[in-house]
Amino acid sequence: MSGTDSSHDASVTAQDHSSEFAVYAEHEATVQEAHAVMADPVVPVTAAPVPSAPQPHPEHVAVKEVFQMVGAMVFVFCFAALGFNAMYHAGY
Repeated sequence: MSGTDSSHDASVTAQDHSSEFAVYAEHEATVQEAHAVMADPVVPVTAAPVPSAPQPHPEHVAVKEVFQMVGAMVFVFCFAALGFNAMYHAGY
């Protein structure tokens, strides 16, 4: 024996795969019959999309974002002031 052969490999004989092939062929036949019996998939038909409300102008969106940012900054400032006030009254 060479260095790559093992005793397990040497004792293995050629196997007959005809039974496995028969099972595979039977499975394929069953799958084909199932596809032949099944109906075509249902494709839903939808109407054309209805236009929604008109889109706002980009300038209006920018102004809204500025007001939102200013509101967030005021909220953070007030929250920090509340924290500093609590620290003052706690004696820190």
